Amino acid sequence: MKLLKITLLLLLASLAGCSVLPEKGPAPVQLQLMPVNATEHATETVWSAQKGTLILEMPQATTALSSRALWYQTGQHQLTPFRDHIWTEPLPEQIERIASDYLSGRLDGVNVLVDQPGVDGNHRLRINLQQWHLDQTSQRLLVVIHADLLRADGQPVVSWQWQQSEALPDVSAQGLAAAGQVWLQKWLAELGDRLEPYLEL
Repeated sequence: MKLLKITLLLLLASLAGCSVLPEKGPAPVQLQLMPVNATEHATETVWSAQKGTLILEMPQATTALSSRALWYQTGQHQLTPFRDHIWTEPLPEQIERIASDYLSGRLDGVNVLVDQPGVDGNHRLRINLQQWHLDQTSQRLLVVIHADLLRADGQPVVSWQWQQSEALPDVSAQGLAAAGQVWLQKWLAELGDRLEPYLEL
C-alpha cells in the first residue's frame, strides 16, 4: 500500500510537471494595406465582352516577402522581422487584390481579372516583388518591383522596373505600413498610366 501511494505521488508529480508550459506573450499586432481608389468616387466595375481583358497574375516574391513578416534591414544583406507586428496576409496577396481593384476602376476599356484556371485574356501582367523593407540607415521604406506586360501567348510587350523609397512617419512597423500605403498609391497611379497605351483597343 505504501509503495502504491509513493507510485501515485510520483505519477501525479510528473503529470503536474508536464502541464506547466511557458506562458506565451501577447499575439502580434496585425497590419494591412488599404484599398486604393482610382477615382474619388469609386464605381462598380462591370465585365464586358466588348472590352479587352488583362489578367493579373499573383505577384512573385522572395521567400521572406511571401511570409506575413514585416522586415527591417540591420546590415548590408541582413533582414530581420519585426517581432510584435505581422501582416494580416502576405504582401503578394495584398498587392494582387488591391492592384486588381484599382486597375479595374482605372482602366475603363479593359476587364481586369485575377489569374485563375480557365480565365483567358488579351494580356497578362506579371509582377515581381523583390524588396519591401525598412532601411534603418536612411530610415525609409525601400521598394524594388519589376513588372512585365505579356501577350496572351506569353510574348513580352514591355517591362518596367521601380527602385524607389518612401519616407516613414516614424521608424516602426506601423511607420513601415503607412509608408507602404503612400508608396502603393503612387505606384498604382503610375502603373495605370503606363499600361493604358498598350491596352487600348
